Amino acid sequence: MKKNLSFNELVFSENFRLLLLTLFSITVFFSKLGLNGLANYDDCFYAEEAKEILKTGDWVILHLNGAAAYHNAPFFMWLVALSYKVFGITVYAAKFPSALMGFLTVFLIYYLGKILFDSTQGFLAAFILATTYPFFKDARHCMLDVTLAFFVTLAMTALVLALRKNLKFFWLWGLSIGLAILTKSAFGVFPLWITFLFLLLVGRWRTFLNWHFWGGVFTAVAIGGAWVASQYLIGGQDFINVHLKFIILGKVSDDTPEAWYAHLGFIKDLFIYYWPWIPAAIYGLLRIVRGDLKNKETTVLLLLWSLTVLIVMSCMKTRYIWYLMQSFPALALVSAYGLYQLFDSPENRERLFQIIAALGIAVIVLLNALPMALDADRERDTRIIAPYVKYFADKGDKVIALREEFYGLNNAMLFFSDHAAEPLYQNVTDVQKEFLSQQTVLCVAHRGDLAEIQEMVPAWYPVKYGQDLILISNQKLDVNDVQTWGSLWQN
Repeated sequence: MKKNLSFNELVFSENFRLLLLTLFSITVFFSKLGLNGLANYDDCFYAEEAKEILKTGDWVILHLNGAAAYHNAPFFMWLVALSYKVFGITVYAAKFPSALMGFLTVFLIYYLGKILFDSTQGFLAAFILATTYPFFKDARHCMLDVTLAFFVTLAMTALVLALRKNLKFFWLWGLSIGLAILTKSAFGVFPLWITFLFLLLVGRWRTFLNWHFWGGVFTAVAIGGAWVASQYLIGGQDFINVHLKFIILGKVSDDTPEAWYAHLGFIKDLFIYYWPWIPAAIYGLLRIVRGDLKNKETTVLLLLWSLTVLIVMSCMKTRYIWYLMQSFPALALVSAYGLYQLFDSPENRERLFQIIAALGIAVIVLLNALPMALDADRERDTRIIAPYVKYFADKGDKVIALREEFYGLNNAMLFFSDHAAEPLYQNVTDVQKEFLSQQTVLCVAHRGDLAEIQEMVPAWYPVKYGQDLILISNQKLDVNDVQTWGSLWQN
C-alpha cells in the first residue's frame, strides 16, 4: 500500500509544487484575460501595429494608420499577429503573447533557480516572480517588456548552461539576445554587456577564445543587425529620426534640469511596487554582497543581472518601472535566496511553504470562481462609440475630433474601429465649418464641450454617448443596424 502523504509532506513534494505553480500561473496570467479592453498607451498602439501586419501583409516594416511606423522592433508584434490568426482579432488575442511569455518566464526562473540553488529556492523564485506586481500586471497587457524579460532570462539560463554543461549553449544564448533586440531594440543588448562583464569579473578569460561563444555573439549581432539594416534601407532618415533619435536617444537626456534625487526614482518605485518581496530582496542582496554565497559565479551573475539595468537606466531622463522588467527575474532569485535565509530553520521553512500553498490555492479558487475583474476597465468610452465609428466610416463618412491629441485618442480608436479621427480640432468654430458640409461628418467630443457646441453649431445630432466621450454628427443617422456587441467592444 502507498503511504498517504501528510499536508506538510505534500507541500515539500516537487510534483505538488509544480502543479501548484502551474495552476497559480495559469490563473494569474490568463484568467479573464480578454475582458475590459486595452489601454490606449501603449497596448492599443502595439495591438494596432500587429493588426496592420495582417492588413498590409508587410512583416518587415510596421505600420500605424497605414503609414510606416519605425518606433519599435517587430518581434512582439509578430507574435500578436500570429495570435490574431489563431484567436481572431480580439482583446484576448492581443494580450495572449505577453501572458504566455510571463507564464514561460516563471517556469524558466524555476529551472534556473534549481540550477543555481536547489528546487526549493527555484520554486520560491518562480512564485515571487508570478506575484511581482509590475511583472504580472504587464504580462496581462499587450506590452513588449515581459517578452523581453523572457528572452533575457533565457539568455542568462543559456549562459549558465554553457559554462556548466556544454559550450554549445552559447548558440542559444546568442539567439536569445538577438530575439531580445528584435523585441525591444537597445534594451535587448543588456544581456550581452552583462555577459561580457560577468566573464571578465569571474576570470573566464578562455571563453573569449571559444568559437561557440563568438558564434553566439555573431548570431545576436546578425539578428539585430539584419533588422536595423532592413529598416534603414527602406525607411532611411525616417528610421534614424524616429527610432534612433526620438525613441532611443530621447530617453537619454534633454535640456530640462533635474535634481540629483530624481535619478533615484527606480528605488522609490521598487519600495512602492515590489511588496511584499522588497525586504527579502534587500536581505538577499546584502547576504550576496557580503559573500555568503559560496559560488563566486552565481554571486557575480545575480548582482550584475539584478542591478545593471537599474543603475544604467537611473542615469537616463526617462524612467518607467517597466524598464526594469528584465531585472525582475534576477530580483526574484535574489529575493528567494534572502527569504530562504530569513526562514533558516526547517520548522520556519515548513511554515513558509504551508502559507504559500494555502495562499496559492485560495488565489486559484477565488479568482476563477468569483465574478471579480482582474484588470481595470480601459478605454470604455472608446469601445462604446467605436462600433458607430466603424459602421459609418466603413461607408465613407468622415470622422473628426475636438480637443484630442492624435495618439491620445487614435491608438484605441484605430484598434477598436479600424479608423482614426482626423483632423483633430481645438476650436468649436472648426467643427462648425466641418458640419456645414453636405457629406456626413461625425465628431468625437467631450460632454464638457456640449454647451459650447450647442451654442456655436446650429445643427448637430447625437449618435452615441459615453461617460465622457460623445459622438455627434451633422446629420440625423439611422443607427438601428449598428452592431454594438462583439469580441472587441464588450458593451
